[in-house]
Amino acid sequence: MKNFAYLIFMVLLFTECLSLNGQLEDDADLETLGKWSVQGNQLKVIAKQPVENNTLYVQNMADYWKQIYEVLPKKGMDKYVTELELITDGPSETLAGVKPTDESNQTWNFGIDPADLPKGKITENQDFMHTLIHEFGHVLTLNNTQIEPSEAEYQVGEDRYLTMEGLAFKKSYINQFVQEFWYKEDRIESWDEIQSIRSERKKIDRITLFYLNHKDAFFTAYAAESPEEDIAESWTYFILKERPQNDHTELNKKLLFFYQYEELVAMRSEILATIF
Repeated sequence: MKNFAYLIFMVLLFTECLSLNGQLEDDADLETLGKWSVQGNQLKVIAKQPVENNTLYVQNMADYWKQIYEVLPKKGMDKYVTELELITDGPSETLAGVKPTDESNQTWNFGIDPADLPKGKITENQDFMHTLIHEFGHVLTLNNTQIEPSEAEYQVGEDRYLTMEGLAFKKSYINQFVQEFWYKEDRIESWDEIQSIRSERKKIDRITLFYLNHKDAFFTAYAAESPEEDIAESWTYFILKERPQNDHTELNKKLLFFYQYEELVAMRSEILATIF
């Protein structure tokens, strides 16, 4: 059985706290405060009763979940997101994360750290909005229509990228993205070499150097952590930034990548309509 770890978004200093492959280094650091099944904007069943003395964290979650659901594309949320989990490592570390509920990647768990929930409307908090859009990007690019479960442990050729969740279909968003921005630029080979380093400290040093050597190719340092984080961050900026007028830079090309998909442009409009 695959040991699922959250694909996470954290408030961190890149050179000090980076966790590789877009996943938390040790899920044991995250305490579960409560867990619900969700249907649309409703919390349906408490699967894990919140522990005593944590009721302050969870008493307003029904309202928060309605806000979260309202912001993100309904078609994707209704189809894939089936669980809400309150996870915490205290303030200002992990903000949120997603993970598949089983090996099929068909349904997903959305984890929120209540210690980092904004006060008031979530649409008024730029950091939290960025995080929500980023995490939905993982669901969008790693679900069962995009990724095929696989037992492979290493890349198996160059035509299909191997993610932590499985082997990407050739026409999937992430495979097309990786072919364009990682294989063509020979970045995947350097990144794969970094993954084979056993020392975590040396890994962090090398991936930091990797980012600094390709700084103009990534929207954030966090995006350089892996192709999975790169496409999730690029998706987020596709949502929040205006359409570029040209493709003269790699960052502009990454934004324009998403405009070739009508369904993603429609999702962009849906999200922006809730923000402005």
